[in-house]
Amino acid sequence: MKYFIVEGKLKSQNPIDENIMKKHMAYSQKAMDEGLILMAGLKENMSGGLFVMKAESIEKIDEYLSNEPLKLSGIQDYNVIEFLPHYFNQSPSEWFNN
Repeated sequence: MKYFIVEGKLKSQNPIDENIMKKHMAYSQKAMDEGLILMAGLKENMSGGLFVMKAESIEKIDEYLSNEPLKLSGIQDYNVIEFLPHYFNQSPSEWFNN
C-alpha cells in the first residue's frame, strides 16, 4: 500500500456554489467509507484543503482526483506527495480530540 498527502489549492477566493460543495462532501465521504481517505480538512487560511490518503498506486489517487467535483468545476487543483510512514499514533481519534 502507498500513502499520500494531497494538497488542494483553490484557484480563487470566490464563494463555492452550495450544490458543488455538497457533491464534494459526498464524494469525499464515499472515499472515506471505502478507506481511500484517512482524514481531510481545510487549511487554516481557507485557501484549499488537505487529505491523507492510501491506495495501491498513485494512479488510483489520480483517478479519484480527476473525478473530484471541485476539480471538475475548475475550482481547485491538487498537489500529490507520496510518503513512507515510519511512526504513527495508534489512536488518531484520541490524538485529535486531546
